[in-house]
Amino acid sequence: MSDVLTVSGLRVLAGGAARPLVDGVSFAVAPGERLGLIGESGSGKTLTALAVAGLLPPGLRVEGSVLLGGTQVVGAPEAALNRLRGSAVALVFQEPLSALDPLMRVGRQIAEPLRRHRGLRGAALRAGVHALMREVALPEPDRLARSFPHQLSGGQRQRVALAMALACDPAVLVADEPTTALDVTVQAEILQLLRRVVQERGMALVFVTHDLAVVAEVAERVAVMRAGRIVEEGALADVVAAPRHPYTRTLLDGARRLDAALGAAGAGAAVRAGAGR
Repeated sequence: MSDVLTVSGLRVLAGGAARPLVDGVSFAVAPGERLGLIGESGSGKTLTALAVAGLLPPGLRVEGSVLLGGTQVVGAPEAALNRLRGSAVALVFQEPLSALDPLMRVGRQIAEPLRRHRGLRGAALRAGVHALMREVALPEPDRLARSFPHQLSGGQRQRVALAMALACDPAVLVADEPTTALDVTVQAEILQLLRRVVQERGMALVFVTHDLAVVAEVAERVAVMRAGRIVEEGALADVVAAPRHPYTRTLLDGARRLDAALGAAGAGAAVRAGAGR
């Protein structure tokens, strides 16, 4: 099965900076595969995620290659990138309030990509909105669709953002720290939801986080970033059981403490076990 996302020699540079912010990053993700991109603040993981969708802020330049379903992102014109966003790749960010229009009812915001990219209208559009809301476990879709973002809880807003990302059935879902702003209970629910949705849809997931215990709940493979580079990559179980890089071992030590606080189970238990080695 061919990879749906292939990143090769990716470099992100800023003005006259002495060194790249992202330096020679390469990885590939197959359909249905879940990759965790993990690293501390400033490691380059979010810039890598933004580069995948051609969403880097002005002032940064990109070198290397990002192939989405065989289409080159690096250097592509904005019109071509707009066609890729939604159908080829969609993003969910850390704080959904930054992605949602505070003056627009959430049902209308979920409807927009269905209308724009899939041409749905009338009853079909309303049914599509409700189907997406049910898929992300938002109760009472009629009532919540009429709500404004500030009237929803943080977890509900993140579910709305996920519904919007799923609207065009993207081949790759990029989730950038999507649970950091949520409390522990809601965080676990969103992680379970993400895992279920990507498995049911067969889409690829790139999950960006600083927390190894969290990524253990959704990913099957991890790439550890530090100072703009990937320092270790492999199957989650292998990296946890026998980390090769000192920085990965530091993350595992921290994950043992954080995982206990999260009360994580399943894959998280593997992190606890590995961190105790």
